[in-house]
Amino acid sequence: MNIDLSKKLITAAFSMKKGAKGLTLQDFISTLSFKKNLLDPETVTEFVKAASNANILVEREDLYIPNFSVSGIIVPLDFSVTREELFSSSVERPVVDRILDSMVVSGKFSKKEIIEKAREIMSGSQFMTFEIALLALMSDLGYDTKQFCDELLAGLSSQRSV
Repeated sequence: MNIDLSKKLITAAFSMKKGAKGLTLQDFISTLSFKKNLLDPETVTEFVKAASNANILVEREDLYIPNFSVSGIIVPLDFSVTREELFSSSVERPVVDRILDSMVVSGKFSKKEIIEKAREIMSGSQFMTFEIALLALMSDLGYDTKQFCDELLAGLSSQRSV
């Protein structure tokens, strides 16, 4: 799931319901499908469930609450998104940025705190890369690291074959 697009969609939905503490699934569907005409209702339903699983949205008593500040997200007037863009894993971004984003989205730590902790881990070894330190920290904090480990290993394999 593309985190940046997901945050913009959530912000767009909440901008239509100013002052709302949370939105129901039906609020997301009516706003994103019918009022803004961004996605079909089935895709919106799938998106809300995926955003909840990714910890971008928190579900409490049938209300979905963003796990980030919607006031810091800018949604352009001509914003549009396709299902493919929304559910693509943003591989074009550097792995470090994606690792940091996946940890920051939980709201437990800021990007600055995560970088400081990773540097502390690196200080104990002269051969450890920043990516590996981030993965070690991710693992220690209980995050799933499989996707990033596989990607880093694939990158190492392709470097060796050159």
